[in-house]
Amino acid sequence: MGKRAVCVYLAIVLMFTGILCRLYYLSLSGGALASVAQNQSAYLLEVDRTRGIIYDCNLRPMVGSTRRTVAAVQPSPEAFTALTEAIRNGGETFELSEELTRPYLVQLEQTQIYSKGVEMFDAVERYSENQLAPHIIGYLNPEKTDGTAGIELSYNDLLHQYDGSLRVRYTVNATGQTMLAIPPEILQDNYMDSGGVALTLDANIQRAVQDAMKGVEKGAAVVMDISNGNIKASASMPAYDANNLAASLQDPNSPFVNRAFCQYNVGSTFKLVTAAAALEAGYGQYIPYTCEGYSDVDGHIFYCHWRNGHGELDLNKAIEVSCNPYFIHLGLAAGGKRIVSLAREIGFTRAAQFTDEIKTQSGTLPDDSELRNDAAVANMAFGQGKLTATPVQIAQMISAVANGGYAVTPRLVEGFTDDGKTFYEHTISYAPVQVFSDRTSKILRKTLVNNVVNGSGKLAKPIYSTAGGKTGSAQTGIYRTPGEEDSEIIHAWFAGYFPAEMPKYAIVVLVEGGGEGSEVAAPIFRKIADAIYLTEL
Repeated sequence: MGKRAVCVYLAIVLMFTGILCRLYYLSLSGGALASVAQNQSAYLLEVDRTRGIIYDCNLRPMVGSTRRTVAAVQPSPEAFTALTEAIRNGGETFELSEELTRPYLVQLEQTQIYSKGVEMFDAVERYSENQLAPHIIGYLNPEKTDGTAGIELSYNDLLHQYDGSLRVRYTVNATGQTMLAIPPEILQDNYMDSGGVALTLDANIQRAVQDAMKGVEKGAAVVMDISNGNIKASASMPAYDANNLAASLQDPNSPFVNRAFCQYNVGSTFKLVTAAAALEAGYGQYIPYTCEGYSDVDGHIFYCHWRNGHGELDLNKAIEVSCNPYFIHLGLAAGGKRIVSLAREIGFTRAAQFTDEIKTQSGTLPDDSELRNDAAVANMAFGQGKLTATPVQIAQMISAVANGGYAVTPRLVEGFTDDGKTFYEHTISYAPVQVFSDRTSKILRKTLVNNVVNGSGKLAKPIYSTAGGKTGSAQTGIYRTPGEEDSEIIHAWFAGYFPAEMPKYAIVVLVEGGGEGSEVAAPIFRKIADAIYLTEL
């Protein structure tokens, strides 16, 4: 009996000791348990995420300027009724379920819903319907977390520094249902931060270029500041839809290709390099040459587009009528090596490297072994043969002609900002290098202005300003119908500058497979020049 009492006593002592230990533990960990309980009583709904802004040269946003309407819905009979009315009366098309128990988002077209349990937000749409410079800006991955092309990819880490979020915190009960009696809390963490990267592009000029290029099936246009090589606009057609990449993948015209950075046969636009090389070699601008409609170079016959021949003409007239035999004569007089050397100094065959991921193609020029053949030199002299260049390189060429003979280095990224108002750092820019004389520049400018007023470039003449420029119709040697000479694909070019008196911008237009540059590309140049003029008034 005594032993049994002792055992019972010990058991009671142990039990109370355990209870005391448990109470002591709970007193120490009460704060942590309370925190866990608090977390379990809240539900976070992410409404939107933002990242750093991509700006133009004037710190105007090129992304994130479009808004979309989003409703954060707390499940309730009132909210369900309000959403049902929005579908019925507002033409909304979202799916609705009465079985949802957790808060959820609804994307709305335009309807505003006023109901208990519904919070309305204007969320940020990264890309607009008519996005400016999509081939430069790039796009995000499907999860919208990282850039996978363009500036979005090149400056992904920097743009992430300005990440932000918009969330709604709801209070929920023990069963996980939201408590309608407690208003939700709106949480903004660095949402719509203003920091980011700025480009050399001008949003107004970019918009003008894209509007002018709307009717082009395939092609490109570039606007460059002739004084420093800054790219003010760059458009490639067709453009892809950054909000619907899947649809663009099905387009046979390859909208993801940035044609402004691709190399093409350049045709008669290259005649300006030939002319500059000859003038630098001492060839006189007024020396006459007689065009008979063709040129025989070591048995190779090169025809003029005017088969009857232009008769006697000088440099000014030759540019006006774009006479091939004249420039063959000029190229042979200057020498192939001199022409190629000058072309390289201007920027031909040198890819423009804008970021680690963004660069142009390099283009091609005949090599030294080919230049031993006069026929190859003749071909190059009027822009044919083994000669290709990008629209950016043609813009560099026009810039040198217009700015006094200085070669410029293309530049696309202006700098970086923390507040969207000032730059904290600018990217490196390179001083122009003189590659031919101011005298040569003035002679060529005079011929290009005459060409726009009286020659093949008449359709490029701006309404509100003046300009100089050169047409190009580049043969490709590719035929839409094999064997049919009339089906050869011809690229239409116009390369010029404006205003004529005080040149500011080089404008290059390419219409892939467009045919005659004087008829197809020149009018687009005029539209761009006029739009820029009106924009800058």
